[in-house]
Amino acid sequence: MNARTTAQMWTYESLSSYHLVRGLGFCLWARRADTPMDAIIQEVDKALRARLYYLAVMMALALPDICAALESPSGETSGHNAQAYKDWFDANLSSRFKNFTAADCYSMRCGVVHQGRFGHRNMQYSRVIFMLPDGRGTTFHDCVLNDAYFYTVEEFCREIINGVREWFALHQTDPNVIANLPRLVQVHPTGLSPYVLGQPVIA
Repeated sequence: MNARTTAQMWTYESLSSYHLVRGLGFCLWARRADTPMDAIIQEVDKALRARLYYLAVMMALALPDICAALESPSGETSGHNAQAYKDWFDANLSSRFKNFTAADCYSMRCGVVHQGRFGHRNMQYSRVIFMLPDGRGTTFHDCVLNDAYFYTVEEFCREIINGVREWFALHQTDPNVIANLPRLVQVHPTGLSPYVLGQPVIA
């Protein structure tokens, strides 16, 4: 391995928006996340590893909205129209889910954010059940039992963030994405001029 070769190793929770990479030999150094989108994805991963599963699911379900807004000329998706969310899901996540549709995902996103429950009256399933890690490596992948939808919570969130990573790799040079990305919520370690200087903020 030469000095210019780096490989991502893991994320360390106490370094918000940073991850450790291998440098020369066995040297490790902290590198800031490349973009605000990377930082958001890393926070979902950190929530999973901290066993903050509701937080992880909520943020994962918000990602299609965030990505659709980044693609939009206005930088927004209409609050009363779910079509942008569903279109983004169909284009980027539908191949990852055989029994979970764009309408299901949007309905669950609404249920999670607004009612605090894994479901909504517009879903095709009566219940969504996320299986927690059991220490034996048992996983449930896109399963339907009677009128309930099952998924291992970590696998569900990772399917979404992996789809987001692939989408961002293809669209990060899109003019709308470039224009909208600076407004994405992110950590500003030295403040945000002209509002706050010398104090870390998230804005």
